[in-house]
Amino acid sequence: MGSEQAPPGGGSSTFEFLWREGDRPRSSPGPRPGLSVTQVVVAAIAIADADGIDAVSMQQVAKRLEVTPMSLYRYVPSKKHLVEAMFDEASGAPPGLDVVPGGWQVRVEAWVTALWGRYQAHPWMLRAQVSQPIGPNQLAWFEALLTVIKDIGLTYEEMVSLALFLTGATQGLARISTDLARAAGEDDLISYGEALAAVVRPDRFPTLRALLSAGTFDLPAGAVGGATSTEPDLSFGLGQLIKGIEAHVAARTRS
Repeated sequence: MGSEQAPPGGGSSTFEFLWREGDRPRSSPGPRPGLSVTQVVVAAIAIADADGIDAVSMQQVAKRLEVTPMSLYRYVPSKKHLVEAMFDEASGAPPGLDVVPGGWQVRVEAWVTALWGRYQAHPWMLRAQVSQPIGPNQLAWFEALLTVIKDIGLTYEEMVSLALFLTGATQGLARISTDLARAAGEDDLISYGEALAAVVRPDRFPTLRALLSAGTFDLPAGAVGGATSTEPDLSFGLGQLIKGIEAHVAARTRS
């Protein structure tokens, strides 16, 4: 039996584990346990926050909690279950959008900004291997966004499509930001503009060359380590998406 696998007969579905009742371990023989499932999950999150998701193992979590690795299986069926629970726990509660002043557009922006903040606080979430977003906190985020857009004139299918797109776009751009930030710490870093200048020829990449010549990829004055945040790109794309949704709904209303 691998050290990261659940003992025989000790498994349960991810869905059942995420929606477990209470916070105590599963029934098992032996002394009365002194931990809770949440303590195990929070300890794993602390390891991931410090050293990345790859540093999380049952052995490291047990070491942090000063227990034996095997004892953790009384709380978490497997490492897969642990990572799923970590992701849901780190997602936290969604923002209270009902108190955000303004229309649905502003509240959608607030939702995206809050989700971006989650990924900045826990970059490992962008690399965690998780299944469908079915945990309590993840569904709460989904519900919060759907509530904001439920009365703007979209069909139910369009509401889901918009929610999935916003989630995916935020995740994708947040991951690019973390990759850029990591690269900025490398000694052999070359800026994107410098890299483009070395290989972009007008006969092969005419549009890229035009942007390069216009200074589009130049670093702002005083920038250190290169431009590493894609948050401005997210903000621009979100603004255009909202305008497109408004136009789509208005056209449907007219017809």
